[in-house]
Amino acid sequence: MSAAEDNKRIAKNTLLLYIRMFFTMGVGFYTSRVVIDALGFVDYGIYNVVGGIVYTLSILNSSMAGATQRWITVALGEGNMDYLKKIFSIGLTAQGLIAVIFIIIIETGGLWYLYNYAVIPKDRLNVSFWVFQISTLSLLLGILNVPFKGAIMAHEKMGAFAIFSLIDVTMKLVICYALYNTETDKLIVYSLLLFLTYLINFFLEQIYCYKKFQEARFRFGWDKAILKKMWSLAFWSMSGNVAFVGYTQGVTLLINLFFGPTMNAAAGIAAQAGNIINQFSNNFQTAMNPQITKNYAKKEYGNMHTLVFRSSKFSYYLMLVFVVPLFFEAHILLEFWLKEVPDHAVNFLRIGLFVSLFMAIRNPLIVSAQAYGDLRKYQFVVIPILLMVCPISYLILKLGGIPETTSFVMLGIMVIAVFASAYMLQGMVYLSFQDFVKQVMFKVFVVTLCSFSLPLVLYFVLKEGWLRFFVLTIVSVLLSLFFIYRLGLSNSERNFVFSIIKNKLKYESAEKI
Repeated sequence: MSAAEDNKRIAKNTLLLYIRMFFTMGVGFYTSRVVIDALGFVDYGIYNVVGGIVYTLSILNSSMAGATQRWITVALGEGNMDYLKKIFSIGLTAQGLIAVIFIIIIETGGLWYLYNYAVIPKDRLNVSFWVFQISTLSLLLGILNVPFKGAIMAHEKMGAFAIFSLIDVTMKLVICYALYNTETDKLIVYSLLLFLTYLINFFLEQIYCYKKFQEARFRFGWDKAILKKMWSLAFWSMSGNVAFVGYTQGVTLLINLFFGPTMNAAAGIAAQAGNIINQFSNNFQTAMNPQITKNYAKKEYGNMHTLVFRSSKFSYYLMLVFVVPLFFEAHILLEFWLKEVPDHAVNFLRIGLFVSLFMAIRNPLIVSAQAYGDLRKYQFVVIPILLMVCPISYLILKLGGIPETTSFVMLGIMVIAVFASAYMLQGMVYLSFQDFVKQVMFKVFVVTLCSFSLPLVLYFVLKEGWLRFFVLTIVSVLLSLFFIYRLGLSNSERNFVFSIIKNKLKYESAEKI
């Protein structure tokens, strides 16, 4: 496939994902507000804690998901259908084994933590147990669905991916209506209806894959050599995910331990708002990731490096345009969204936005490392860095630190992890560390510094209110776009952007999904 065809495919997939994003983002802001209002801060905090425990113990599955999708994408890049069918069946068998392991771990270790360490009001402990069990069932569906979802992404069927997401958010609107009209315990009802949403999407994705992809069949597959490679990649990915849990769910548990579920609600609200903003970069990366892996499979390293640099930079810039006004006007937006803003939520959100910016830079580097297939050396360097988040956060909180210090620790560690990741890729996929620093890190630093300059002045000069919000937002967006274009992009990258816009404008109807 030529570079022009790759760009056209990326443009079309990006368009489909952004259509999905604007709908899911709008619904996401509304539904999260309704859910918080219906549940209350305490129950919402409890759900974040209980869900965090289940998520923490699911790191094995998320690691295997990345390994399975990597092997499916490589098989597609090589164009070997028999090998692809074999990989899919082996991946499905592996997921079945993970499901058994997961049940054992979560029903022992997870429940042990819930009853011994989670800070939950006594009158809500029984409800928390059932929410825990329902969340476990939801995650089991995700475990079994990994090869099918991986096939959709590897085949770059973003139209189907967008449709399933739209179904998901539409059902969440129904959940909001049900929460306001039920006399039963709202936390139980919320958990059950979310499980029903996952179950419906699970069956829809199974049916779609069965009809569209030859490899997507329920077959028992066993190949010791391939399975060993899969498990090796999964193990080292899992090691990285342990660190990820450390600076996400691990910190959630620390906040619960030191400050209780109300502070979890503040952190959870900030994280949810940040996750919605993350979609601006995630959609672009989702469209780019299969191309990065396929170029590695074809040994086209130059094209691969170009895609990695562009994915890192463009993802950062797409977020930066929204991060600048959101950073300055976080309080008024959270107040409009929630009516009542929990203490510390604004600070959590502001710091979290910068963590997300650096995560957007690092994600394409992680995809490149996974494409290589052997993560041992990479993780030996990166994991110790990421694992420092929890002990440092714990030490600061033990010494009397405020809750926001955990977010500052995350930010500092994430910056170091970005440089470490790029450095390790030199010996894996021949990516130049010097070029990465010069073409990505230096340029995003200059653009960020310039983009925050005038809005910072407006923030202190103008009186807080909707007038300042609109003036600052318009100025910051236009200023960010100007500096991105003039200082943040090379000539070839400007041409790449123009080609994507041109393909979008010519795009009339989606390819049959």
